[in-house]
Amino acid sequence: MNLEDAIDIHAPHQLDALTEEQLDRLPAGTIRVDAEGRILFYSRAQSTLSKREAESVLGRNFFSEVAPCTVVPEFYGRFRRGVLTGHLETTFEFVFDFNMDPVRVRITMRASDRPGEFWIIVQPKDRLPPRNEGVAYELIAGKFCERMAALSAVSFDFSQCDREPISTCGAIQPFGCLLVVDPETHHILACSANAEMYLGLDAETLLDAPLSHALPTEDAAELHAVLTADPDTIEFQPSFFQVRAPHGELPLDVRLHRWRDRLLLEIEPHGEMEMDVRLRGFDVAAFQRRLRTSDAVETVCREAVAAFRYLTGFERVVVYRFDPDDSGVVIAESLEPDTWPSILGLRYPATDIPRQARALYRETPMRYAPSRDHPDVPLLSRSAAPDSLDIGIAHLRAQSPIHRNYLQRFGVNGSMSLSLVQDERLWGLVIFHHRAPHPVTVSVRRRLIELAGCLAARVALIDERERNLATQLGMSRVNTIVGEIDVEQPFPDSFIGKEHKLCELVDADMAQIYRHGQPLFFGQNCSLAPERVAELLAFLRTRPGPVWNTDCLSGEFEPAAAYPDRLAGVLAIFIDEPRENILLFGRQRVKYTVEWGGDPAALPFSMRDGERPLGWPTRDFQVWREERTHHSLPWSAVSLATGLALKNLIQRVIVANAAHFERLAQSLASQRDQLHQSREEMRHRALHDALTGLPNRVRFREALVEVIEASRRTGQMFAVALMDIDHFKTINDTLGHDKGDVLLCAVAKRIRAELPESGLVARLGGDEFALLLPDTTDRAVASTQAERIVEALRRAIVVGEDRFSITSSLGLAMGGPDSEPGELLKQADLALYRAKEEGRNRASHFDSDLERRALKRLEIDRAVLGRSPMDAVEILLQPQIAIAARAGTPRFEVLARWRTEDGTLIMPGDFIPAAERNGLIGAVTAAVLRLAIRRLRRHLEYEGAEVRLAINVSAADLEARGFARRLLEDLHAADVPPDLIEIEITESMLLRMTPSLKSTLNILHRGGIQLSLDDFGTGFSSMAYLRELPISSLKIDREFISGIESSRDRNLVAGMIAMAHSIGKEVVAEGIETPRQLERLAEIGCDWGQGYLWSRPIPPDQALAEFG
Repeated sequence: MNLEDAIDIHAPHQLDALTEEQLDRLPAGTIRVDAEGRILFYSRAQSTLSKREAESVLGRNFFSEVAPCTVVPEFYGRFRRGVLTGHLETTFEFVFDFNMDPVRVRITMRASDRPGEFWIIVQPKDRLPPRNEGVAYELIAGKFCERMAALSAVSFDFSQCDREPISTCGAIQPFGCLLVVDPETHHILACSANAEMYLGLDAETLLDAPLSHALPTEDAAELHAVLTADPDTIEFQPSFFQVRAPHGELPLDVRLHRWRDRLLLEIEPHGEMEMDVRLRGFDVAAFQRRLRTSDAVETVCREAVAAFRYLTGFERVVVYRFDPDDSGVVIAESLEPDTWPSILGLRYPATDIPRQARALYRETPMRYAPSRDHPDVPLLSRSAAPDSLDIGIAHLRAQSPIHRNYLQRFGVNGSMSLSLVQDERLWGLVIFHHRAPHPVTVSVRRRLIELAGCLAARVALIDERERNLATQLGMSRVNTIVGEIDVEQPFPDSFIGKEHKLCELVDADMAQIYRHGQPLFFGQNCSLAPERVAELLAFLRTRPGPVWNTDCLSGEFEPAAAYPDRLAGVLAIFIDEPRENILLFGRQRVKYTVEWGGDPAALPFSMRDGERPLGWPTRDFQVWREERTHHSLPWSAVSLATGLALKNLIQRVIVANAAHFERLAQSLASQRDQLHQSREEMRHRALHDALTGLPNRVRFREALVEVIEASRRTGQMFAVALMDIDHFKTINDTLGHDKGDVLLCAVAKRIRAELPESGLVARLGGDEFALLLPDTTDRAVASTQAERIVEALRRAIVVGEDRFSITSSLGLAMGGPDSEPGELLKQADLALYRAKEEGRNRASHFDSDLERRALKRLEIDRAVLGRSPMDAVEILLQPQIAIAARAGTPRFEVLARWRTEDGTLIMPGDFIPAAERNGLIGAVTAAVLRLAIRRLRRHLEYEGAEVRLAINVSAADLEARGFARRLLEDLHAADVPPDLIEIEITESMLLRMTPSLKSTLNILHRGGIQLSLDDFGTGFSSMAYLRELPISSLKIDREFISGIESSRDRNLVAGMIAMAHSIGKEVVAEGIETPRQLERLAEIGCDWGQGYLWSRPIPPDQALAEFG
């Protein structure tokens, strides 16, 4: 007789009566556990189903260590509810997923008649089609590393980490399913291969179907309401919903992400675990209070990791802080006793977290992997390549093989991490480790993200306080030297004899002032030869910022490796903009030890080959100690703040006005004696701009945070704006910095007068101002206020005898209760960028299209930075045809294109601004000129004929030192006559004509190179420059040619031509497209024409064959 026919397996007392041998004969899997879930008995049928031997699981926790992670929250939640209520009697169906082999099962849980023991019966119903692990591997592994034939758990190439496509991995972890949905049509673009386990519908049915087919409206009403809501009301944050599975009783948790122009829906089974009980009893207010009462970052982080480990049950939780070089250090740790060795204080190299991972972590709040060893589930799609879909924000996103390998080396199985972000900078991570699989429920993960936000905010406040304190201490230190300086002497003579006092200010071993390369102080030169000093000063002039420092000069400047005993650390203060005057502080080396979690310079190794470089991280967490021999002690924040205060003292006081400095010196000396009474004044200085008296960047951010907090209480909307003065650099260069400062003060005063009483204006730096409009009920009110300010600055500004006529550009963004300061300022900056693109002298609003355009600019920037201009630039030629002129040497205009690595062409309107933004415009111009000269040389050699090529060159190129000389030398080297090259300058360049620019044009003309003026007629030309400069021809802009059939435009063009002929210039008309336009130009005596009437820009060989 069949044993199952003789008993009711759902009757606990009958199961209790069977021996273990009889239980092993049952076809259903039977498991007996205690109240905590520890396994007391594991039947043979269950071993066959799960492919786990009973001996390997006895005594282990069934829910956290044995059951598949996909089922744990639902499974454990039902179990604990029954245990706690004293009535465990539940049956449900689910899919167990063992090693890519899914089985649909019916699970029954009953209380045993034995006290404190419980039965779990697993009845297999049917096996689902196995998932193909090979397909999943191909979707993931093959594209990570070039020439990587196979990726195993013991061998991989760490040098490829930065190219690993972690956001587009084409697969997910198996503890839930993922839908990728079109935000416009709400059709499913892609789904994970395990969707049937959760939704009851296979991928073939789901793909390209409406989302309502997978999650009917009646089962997910709140979700569908959000998806169909007014786009202006949708917040760009994940939304959480609980829905009922449409084809079963399983409740589901759904996370909705709006990510990279798509909707991502993460679906997991809903259930509770012990951590949910702890979460409900967790006193969030007490947690926040503990954070607020801690004044040190390390203390705050220790409080946080202890709370996080209590909530989640992970064995180890640490806070990992990034340094400016992207390496990092563990600054707080909470460990379960007898589990892991401590890694507190250990450093890890930047390569441990690749660049693209750090970028993703800055944008996403959490990464979650309950089990390192579960196989991945591939994404499926008909309309897109799965590995082109960005799912970087998803908790379900698959772990990369490289990261899995890394975790395996550290003995980590379950893991999770939270991002700590400050001002859009990744400050650090909260990292969770467990040696066994460790699932965390959706509700707990959601709350952890919120608690991590509290931690990040507190850390940011402490860091800001420390920076402000360092600024105050730095200013106090500088005050001690003010009374000892003779202001009657010119700088830098007033500092002679004060070198030791200067050293004391920043705790330096030496101090030296270099004026035009010559040292001021005797015996303060580190015993370096003059040529070594010259090399060092040349290097320092290339460093960014007003103050630059390093504690390892040889790491930045290789020749310094020869003298670390004399100069290892450097603090350089650049007194003037040309950097002819440099105040240099130096420190000698100090030998000390830094402890790393592994050798940061160790090479990848293969455990299969037995190669194991010293210090590479292993399961033993061996500490690798770096003996530093070329470093000084790092420069403290107070020393750096002192350096900046010293620069301001020298620049704004001593150099600018000796009499003013004397008054300031007396004031500072008085403050030195009454420092305890001047705290508020020091705070005011730290929070306000010295020139205009307006709040500075720090104070503006404080005010913005206050307005957001008030908005959260009241629901009131507000506006933030960024604005600057159009062409302010030209005003500064033309009138001088003193006049520029006068203008900035007047502009600040006028903006303040136009603002409502509750508004705030701050100066962020240079000519950039920020506006805060708290009492703004809607966008229309904000627009009115913004336009009023822009209009006010159009009116002439009169200060004494000075009169300024300026315009301004303004970018506006709306804020509300859920706004973040960094995101609002980014939106206002994008709106300001658009205002400038659209012609300046206007206000522009932020909208989502601006973000897309910013991403497009970033894509073009990456394309431009990804190739050398000499490899990427191609030239086309467009002929210039004689109209009224005598046909002579054929003429062409050179037009450049940028070809990307994939063969795509980028037009000049896109890549030229990108090259200018990234400092490559000089290299682009050089590439165009070299290609043009080679083409001329080739034509002379093979055709024996001359042609003239016109090339557009920017003002920045012409002002570059040695431009004219290099061009003439290249022409001479190629044996090309200079008059075959024509340099085009734009009409707008005349507005910023500088002596150096004018000199370059004259050198080119004397060398035989032709000069022409492009875009003539757009409104900037000066007749004086046309008469004085050696320009041979003018090019009339296409805007005038397009309307030449009207009498008004025809008379205007005729006047231009007559004027040009009267001063001996030829005229070229651009943009001729019709025979009628050509007839009109011939009638009024235009010399040359260019346009689509004859030819579009075409390859040089074709152009020279047809028109040469």
